[in-house]
This record gives sequence, C-alpha cells and structure tokens, in this order.
Amino acid sequence: QQMPVGSDNDTFEDDEETSMSSAIPSEVDPLDYVYTNIPDTTHILKLDANCKHCKAKKFVSETDGFCCHNGQIELKQPEPIPELMRLWSSMDADSRHFRENIRFFNGHFAFTTLGVSLDENYTNMKSGVYTFRAHGTIYHNVHSFGPSSRPEHLQLYFYDDDPTITHRKAATKQLDQDVVKKLVDILKENPYSQQFRTLGAHKDNLDDYRIDLNTDKRLDQRRYNRPLSSEVAAIWVEGSDLAKRFDRRITLCGNNNERHSIRVTSGAYDPLSNPLFYPRGELGWHPKLPKRNVPWEAVLHPQLVHDDDEDTEGNSRLCVSVRDYYCYMLQTRPAILNPILYGARLLHQWVVDMYVKIESCRLRWYMKNQTQIRADLYKGVVDAITSGETRASVVGVRIVLPGTYPGGDRNMKKRHMDAMAIVHTYGKPDIFLTMTCNPKWEEITNELLPGQTAQDRPDIVARVFYGKLEAMKYMLFKKQILGVVVAYVYVVEFQKRGLPHAHFLLIMDSTYKLIIPEQYDRLISAELPDKHKYPELYAMVVKHMMHGPCGALNPKNVCMQENECKCRYPWPFNENTTQGKDSYPVYRRRDDGRRAKVRGKMLDNRWVVPYNPYLLWMFNCHINVEVCSSIKAVKYLYKYIYKGHDKASFSIDQPDADGNIDEIKRYVDARWVTPPEAMWRIFGFPLCANYPPVLQLPLHLPNMHRVAFNAQAYIVQGFSRMLYVAEEKEVLEAAGRAFSNWSHSVCQSCRGGAILPACVVKPCKGQNILRRLAHHGRRAMWEL
Repeated sequence: QQMPVGSDNDTFEDDEETSMSSAIPSEVDPLDYVYTNIPDTTHILKLDANCKHCKAKKFVSETDGFCCHNGQIELKQPEPIPELMRLWSSMDADSRHFRENIRFFNGHFAFTTLGVSLDENYTNMKSGVYTFRAHGTIYHNVHSFGPSSRPEHLQLYFYDDDPTITHRKAATKQLDQDVVKKLVDILKENPYSQQFRTLGAHKDNLDDYRIDLNTDKRLDQRRYNRPLSSEVAAIWVEGSDLAKRFDRRITLCGNNNERHSIRVTSGAYDPLSNPLFYPRGELGWHPKLPKRNVPWEAVLHPQLVHDDDEDTEGNSRLCVSVRDYYCYMLQTRPAILNPILYGARLLHQWVVDMYVKIESCRLRWYMKNQTQIRADLYKGVVDAITSGETRASVVGVRIVLPGTYPGGDRNMKKRHMDAMAIVHTYGKPDIFLTMTCNPKWEEITNELLPGQTAQDRPDIVARVFYGKLEAMKYMLFKKQILGVVVAYVYVVEFQKRGLPHAHFLLIMDSTYKLIIPEQYDRLISAELPDKHKYPELYAMVVKHMMHGPCGALNPKNVCMQENECKCRYPWPFNENTTQGKDSYPVYRRRDDGRRAKVRGKMLDNRWVVPYNPYLLWMFNCHINVEVCSSIKAVKYLYKYIYKGHDKASFSIDQPDADGNIDEIKRYVDARWVTPPEAMWRIFGFPLCANYPPVLQLPLHLPNMHRVAFNAQAYIVQGFSRMLYVAEEKEVLEAAGRAFSNWSHSVCQSCRGGAILPACVVKPCKGQNILRRLAHHGRRAMWEL
C-alpha cells in the first residue's frame, strides 16, 4: 500500500509571484490573453566557478561534488602526444579526415574486437543524425594470432616496423594512408604494440609462440599511469616456465583460433579497445583504484581482497567506483586537452561502452547475491516444500532484479503505484507537459570545440538539459507560473536519436483547477501567433511546435501508422475550444489565414502542437502543454510516463531451457542505450521524481508474508501452519524427530533460550504461541 507523506496542501516560496491564472485585464482581448504574459528574456543557464579541487568547468545546476567528490578523486592525466593532439584538435585536412573516420581508425588499431548489436537506422553514416544506439550487452574479445593467408587484426602489428606498412595499406584502402602511417608511429610507444611487434621476426613460425596479457593492477593511477612493456605482456616459446608470471592473465596462442573476452573490471579493458584514447597503454578503471589520500597498501590489504575480485566494484570507502571514474574522465578542465571529448563518433561508442560496463558491475552484484540471501513469499516456500523440494537454493527459480535498480521493470512499476497513491489523495492530474532538448541552445553551442556539432558532444547535451530541467522545475513549483502545484511526477526519457525529454504530470491546487474550456485558452494555444505582434514567439512556434508534415504531405513520416498519423494530425479547424468526450480538449484552431513554411510545406493552425507561450519563450525548445483534468484514463497517463526506456519486446515470464526466469538477463538483453542516456546515467542525474514523497506500508494477506532465508539452508514443515528454516542439518533432523510430540501450546520460558529438542519433547501449557525462537546462535525462524 502506498501512502503520500504529508497530505496537506503544502505552500511554496515566492507567494508574491502572480500566476498565469489571474484575472484577465479588461483592456486585453480575451482571445489574445494567452500571448500577453510572456517573459522579457529567454532563460540562459549560467556557468558556475570551476571546481576548486580538480578545476573542472561546471554549470550552476550541478552539485559541488559532481566531478571529483569534493577532491576525493584524483587521477593522473594522460601525457599528450603532440602529433596526436594535432589530429584531435586542428582543422587541417588530414585532421578532419581522421575525426570523420575515427571509429574506423580506432577499430583498425584496436587490440580487441568489439561485439555489439547496433541499430543500423541510427548508425547509418550516409544521412541523418548519427547515434551509436546499442542493443543488449557489449563484448571485447581478443583473438589468437594463428597464421592466415592475409594478416589481420593483431597480426598487423607484426609488420609495423616495415617502413612501407604494406599490410596496413591493404587493410585500410578507404583511409588516408598518411594518417595511418602517423598513427603507426604514434602507437610504437604503446607497450601492447611493442610486444606484438617483437613477433615480427618470428611471423613465419607463430605456432610455437604465446602472448600472456597481464591483467594485474600494480600501478597507482594517481601518480603514474604508464605501464612498462614488461608489465603488460610476456612472450616465450611454448614450454617456458614463465607461464605463471602473472596471477591474472589472458594467454593467446599462435597455434589455435581461440578468442578470449576481456573482463569489464580489468584495467586493460579500456586501452586494449581504445588505443587512440590511451595511446601509451594507460590503464583504465579497475576495482583497486584508490581515492585521494588512501595509501596504495591499504587497498591491497588481504582483508579487502575478495575471492573473486574481478567481479566486484571494489571497496567504495577506499576506492573509486566505476561511475565516479568515468564521470571524472568526462570533465573539461582548463589547459588540459581531453582527447575523449574530441572523439565525436568514437566518443559515442566509448560512452555507451562505459555505461554498459557500469551496469554490468552493478548487475553482477545483484546476480552474485541471489545465492546468499533470497526472499520469497511464505506461500511460495510452502508450495515448494509440498512438492518435495527441501533445498533453499532452488526455491523460487526466478533471478530477481530488485525494485531499487533504476530503470528496471520493478522500479518503474513501484513508481507507478506511488504515483497512483498520489492521485488517490490529490485527485486527477490537470496538466501533461513534455519538454524536449533543443540541440541549438546557446549553452550547448558555446561549449562546443572548434568544428564540433551538438551530436559530437552528448555530454554537453545531457548536462545542459539537466540544468534546463532544474530551471523548469523552479518555474513550475516555486514561481508557480501555471498556478499552485500541490503534487507532481516527472520522468526523463531519451528519443531513439538520443535527445532527452521529460514528461510532467501536474496536479493543481483546487483554486487553480482547469475545469471549463475558457480556462484552457488562458494557458494553452494551438495556433500560430500574430507574426507582426509577436515575431520572436512566431519564429519559436514555427521552429519547435509544428508537427510533421505527415499524411498526404509526407506519407513516410515517422508518425504514420497504417496510413494515418498516430497523433491525429492535421486536426480540423475549430472556432472555440471544446471538451472532448472522455479525452483531451479539442483546442481552438481558427482558419485565420496564418501559414508557415515548415520542412518545405506550407502548414496552418491545424498542425500546431499545443503550447504555453510563456514556457516556450522562456526555454526556447519544444514544450507540449496539454490539459488532462477531464480525462478518465488516468492510469493510462501514468503508465505512459512510467513505461520505461526503449526495449525489445518478448515474453518476460518465459523460462529458459532450465526452467529459470532470469530478470537480470532479460533486462540486459532487452535494453537499448544511446550516448545521451549513457551520459545522463554516468553523471548520476535522476531519471524520475515525485512529490509529495510516498511511504510504502508493507501489508500481506494470510499466508503471504515475506520470509528471508539462507540459500544453504534446509527446509521442513512441521504441521500445516508452521515453517522451520535452519542452517544446520543436524538441528533440522532433531526438530523433525520431535514434531510428533509437538503441542500447539508452548511454555513462555522457551523464549529464554531452552534447547530445541527439550522444549519440543516435553511441552507444557502456556497461553501464547511462540512466533520466533533462536537457539544458541543457530539461525532458526518459526513463522505462523
């Protein structure tokens, strides 16, 4: 059961601010009132002072610890390579060619291959906005270097000491060979490249060789981050005693075609897959990366080493978390060239890859802890026992992704129920508002590097939109520009092209409820404004608030379904706003002769998306405002905004071949990730919120209360209403032998810690039923 905390109508600051629901002045034309209350200037998101710890540039909406946790994180910045810096930053012809084909160059020189399912509609280089839209998970594989008719992948490094680089030319015909030659020379300092090039003298007899890639983390990245060649790999003839040189390693053999997957927690994960970002083989994140002022020895303390350290995020108190690491790496700092931010399409690939890496670490924690402590409904456990199953590890075959995981199905369902609890207390929502990022915002274009466009910097897009969203919340909830809001929910989502947008549902105070069509016209317009009276507003409506064209004007528009627009455009002309039956209002759209040329077609008022002139002028982006106070399908609205992020469709409850339902695997296999969403999650910005907060009260039906039990426990049922869980089989057997003498009345003295067989074999009279009993440290629990 969900219950809002503080159900009174809370008041807001700035009470003196007048709302847009105030009375219409007598001298204002009622039909023109909606355009009269527009701001003097458009909102500009200001830059804050640089971080005093790491000098990162910040916007005013970002917290003090946004970039480096108030100085807790300090990482060694890579040493620049002058020629590579020129390729990243200059406007020379070869530099532009390098950046335009950056993913091809990186893939050609990478030591690992990238395994990912991409949406070809959005990674198409020929047209449209490029978006690295990835489906499912991402793998980095390193292949063995067995002989083949044509050198490829790792084998190409064997020939890099040849000045003619003939083999590179054969594999990169579509790339500028001068740039390829420059990159070969630059990467000769890379320790992985050095080790592979030493095999060039043995390329005719590779079957007898191995390469051992070290995945130990023996470098303190706060002081230095350039591994030596001897710390990266060892090469030897088969049978050498160097096989155990490293505790954790990946062995590549020249006489087979095996491939190995690089673990996401390996420090070599980043430099092996992105040599252009890590030209000297600098280590990436790993679980033993210490925070500032934490001694390196403390991180290596034996008590902090886990049995499977490769599958952990590390000690969060002493070490840098994976999310904090990449948030630090994505900052702009004065006088420091950050090649990652120059990466353009490679930045898209890198940030999606790193976010999937972050999620992998988090989801692996949930997966590993499934076998330690499980939770199931009491009835479910009883049913399992009835069917003959006594091993707790197999009671409940569903692997659960808990409701605390942001963006998961349980999390979205929980938030939907919270929202419905708010509706139960405050009533139906009154306004449905959608705000979409404008990539032409001044704050975005001002922060772009020379030659860049907004699509090259998803980090700036995410940060600016977050700042604008915070400003929107301030305008709605503090300055009350649409009236007093007593409750709200909002969710941030991402379009398939990647731009973020936010959906708001607002519940207004009773004084500001929108009841009749005349009130709708005071807040919302669905018409083109007078071009001569409001030229700036007219330009914004034409730029942001015109739908399509679709239908007969453009049958291939994305909104078309079965030859009809799913948004029902163009709407018919309408002289007066009316209330649609059990639906949204039918807004006023007069045939007043106003037209605008949009995407090559002349459109009129029938194509205008409903908007609020104040908000449109203030934020200069697409802001759709709709009245929804009369709609009966309230649940539909809340389910729409809590539908979750882009996912593939399949049966969520279909078990696998072993009869298990793995919610974590289903979540991973279904998700789509775009760069702005990856940036949003790496920066730790919230995906959704509601007001007032909701406190969930745990209730249960008879025989349906929750039980926690250890996966290694044995389970028996004494009589029809009694459950026993114990860790030790001997205790279980003793209890089982005693069940035949059990009485429904138990002496109260048993609460003092009597030995289990004694209190069962010789029961005495008592009035209270024993509910929970622990005997001498043995974990046992009795439940009615």
